[in-house]
Amino acid sequence: MNPFEHVKNLHTKKRRWEDFNDEEKKSFNVFIINKTLSFNPNYLNIVNMVQNYTGLNQVLSQKEVFNLYFSLLPTKFRFYRWIKGAKTKKDKEKAEYLAMHFKVSTREAYDYLQILDKKTINQIIKNYKNDTSRKTIQSTKK
Repeated sequence: MNPFEHVKNLHTKKRRWEDFNDEEKKSFNVFIINKTLSFNPNYLNIVNMVQNYTGLNQVLSQKEVFNLYFSLLPTKFRFYRWIKGAKTKKDKEKAEYLAMHFKVSTREAYDYLQILDKKTINQIIKNYKNDTSRKTIQSTKK
């Protein structure tokens, strides 16, 4: 079972913990279940309460977390989408220029996009636009 099937089961209440085989019990990942449930704003208090007793504290076992959610969650199921960051093609190009300029990874360069003001970013990009080293870097990536 994947985590989404577990969450659906917690709402529909078709199967109890004892009905799962060993493989299905192992696939009950408390962190992912908490994260999935936390996208529903109505469950935030419940998830926060459970998280206090899982993770590093590890007071509750997987079985106990399952049974807690099983008893607390309503039977009405509503799927909430995962929140994804929006990265545009334009941001990717800017991040590549900043990565070259600061000699960091593209992933780190996205942080620079958030920190630096637009004027500074545009000035850095302008310096690299006509630079031939960019063309050689792109040809080696392919």
